[in-house]
Amino acid sequence: MLEQRTAKLRHFLEADQLDALLVTKPENIFYLSGFTGGSDARLVVGLTDRYIVTDGRYLEQVERECGDWKLVRVQGGGLDSLAAICDKYNSLAVESHHVTHGLFLRLQSALKARLLPRENIIEELRRHKDAGELAKLRLAARVGDEVFQRISREIQPGWSEVQVANRIASYLKEFGCSGEAFPTIAVAGENAALPHGRPGPRQLVNGDMLTMDFGGFYQGYAGDMTRTIAIGQPSLRLREVYSRLLEAQQKGVASIKAGVKAQTVDQLVRFELARHGLDDYFLHSTGHGVGLEIHEAPSLSSYSEEVLEENMVVTVEPGVYVPGWGGIRIEDTVIVEHDGCEVITASGKELLII
Repeated sequence: MLEQRTAKLRHFLEADQLDALLVTKPENIFYLSGFTGGSDARLVVGLTDRYIVTDGRYLEQVERECGDWKLVRVQGGGLDSLAAICDKYNSLAVESHHVTHGLFLRLQSALKARLLPRENIIEELRRHKDAGELAKLRLAARVGDEVFQRISREIQPGWSEVQVANRIASYLKEFGCSGEAFPTIAVAGENAALPHGRPGPRQLVNGDMLTMDFGGFYQGYAGDMTRTIAIGQPSLRLREVYSRLLEAQQKGVASIKAGVKAQTVDQLVRFELARHGLDDYFLHSTGHGVGLEIHEAPSLSSYSEEVLEENMVVTVEPGVYVPGWGGIRIEDTVIVEHDGCEVITASGKELLII
């Protein structure tokens, strides 16, 4: 599969009349080569050759993870080693969304090749997941489900938000993740009105809503799910808002298939919430892509011009956030298929009362 990714990249280079691409973003280095020490390496991919440039700390790691790449060892802290392999190119594309201005100036000074900023070349390839990536994303989602089942059996009044978040982070690692894909959100009661609220010392009490948004990196790929549960008997208002939001989220999921505009999914969800006067409390886009990063293309937003295609992986996560009262969010991760989608988040979505 890695060879196929290099081949696709070379097709892009040929179409853009580029001699080579300098890859500096760690996720893109991993995507192309399988090298996991990406922050300390660079790739150079030409039409007929490819190099991994790193220092002596990673020689054995390169041999284990990507031995079919030609290794160029960095000598000192300069760009001499990079210049030695890039001087044969007339044009060299750089990842303009990742290379800093300072590094660009240093590259201009050190390299003879004409530097051409290009944006999201590899990210375009990453939009469509191959079979291996889909398998890892399913496993990441399965871990999320296992964590949710475990934590839901343990939570009780008196726990703090921080205690919930820390326990979730611990279980993500226990079940096989290398770490959190993003800082776990666990916010209760009025704090749940903050879409990205930080867990604090607030303790859970009967009647609270508790929103938990979490996921871990499993073999490099991110999981992402959100569930809102009730602590003790929920109020009638909580039950009603939850029911309305669930209807909107389910309609969003049901609308996903190849050929559908991303903004259409967002519009359908907002229309459903508007029917119940809740659309003004929906403060973010309906979803986003997931893969090597927790937020990738495509975006399920009202501003998106993208069209969903097979094997894209996106979240569907509408929320309702009412200042002074609280908030509810329900999120699934789904794989876009020809005539629908595969929901890889298996946890139930009916309001859980504990």
